[in-house]
Amino acid sequence: MANSDVAGRQGLLEILSWARPHDSAVERAFCREYLDPVPGMISDGFGNRIVTIGTRPRVLWSCHIDTVAARGRQQDVKIDAHGIVSLCKGKPGMSLGADDGAGLWIMLNMIAAGRPGLYVFHRGEERGCLGSRWIRRNTPGLLRDIDAAIAFDRAGREDVITHQSYGRTCSDAFAISLAGALNRLNPNFRYAPDDSGVFTDTNEYADLVPECTNLSVGYRGQHGPTETLDIRHCEKLLAAMLRLDPARLVIERDPTIREAENWGYYDRARSDLGNFADAVADHPLLAARMLEECGVAYEDFQLMAWDEDMDDSSGYRPLAAS
Repeated sequence: MANSDVAGRQGLLEILSWARPHDSAVERAFCREYLDPVPGMISDGFGNRIVTIGTRPRVLWSCHIDTVAARGRQQDVKIDAHGIVSLCKGKPGMSLGADDGAGLWIMLNMIAAGRPGLYVFHRGEERGCLGSRWIRRNTPGLLRDIDAAIAFDRAGREDVITHQSYGRTCSDAFAISLAGALNRLNPNFRYAPDDSGVFTDTNEYADLVPECTNLSVGYRGQHGPTETLDIRHCEKLLAAMLRLDPARLVIERDPTIREAENWGYYDRARSDLGNFADAVADHPLLAARMLEECGVAYEDFQLMAWDEDMDDSSGYRPLAAS
């Protein structure tokens, strides 16, 4: 499919061997090696990679290129007898990068199989959805014909997200139709709608695209050295995506209407935020060490704090959102 073939399990393990923080030399090298050689791939003004398969596709398939890591490097990964992938020597500041190497691998293999869609490989998701925000602000016409934006960027193995950040981005009808289609394609799947999404790239498109969701791809413990990936689930999900008929999915949500609904996740998140603030005040050194282990650089924290002070109306955008 390109100069670097990522087909099969070995291809996924190869992708996971690249720790690629946003705007690092390793991230740029990865794009040159794995993305730029794909036929039809273009790079927009922010460096998002985009390719279109088919005529006027109605579905946008989404993932992100960057991973949470203190620095770019090659890293050794291992797989156990149960198909669980992890780092060989995980240390603070490292992560497996299945968030979102798994989604990236699924999309590259869908492209190789010629599955129709608008494929967007976003940059800077872990720094606050920078690439998708750039598209929404600068090239919204890219999304004009899109009915659904589906991100392969969710922990676990069962979620079809209906709410992100603090509101609905996907109708229950769409989530049920997607979950049901996947479960019929693989009877071992247990996909179901879930309203506890946080924030990923498709959230940026919620006022332009009717159905914006995020799909579990099998990783756990993201953003730290103990992150794992259920590679068997990832392989089964790819097999299902190669057979899925997106035309049968239910498109119901009107993106121009912001629902006034009693959605409990906001209140839960706000309550948790207060509890976290109290805990951080009691244990500041522990909180600082945990941030460092998750790959959050001191300069990034200072930048986000400054941005928060300068523009309270913008709302907090997580550094490590997915």
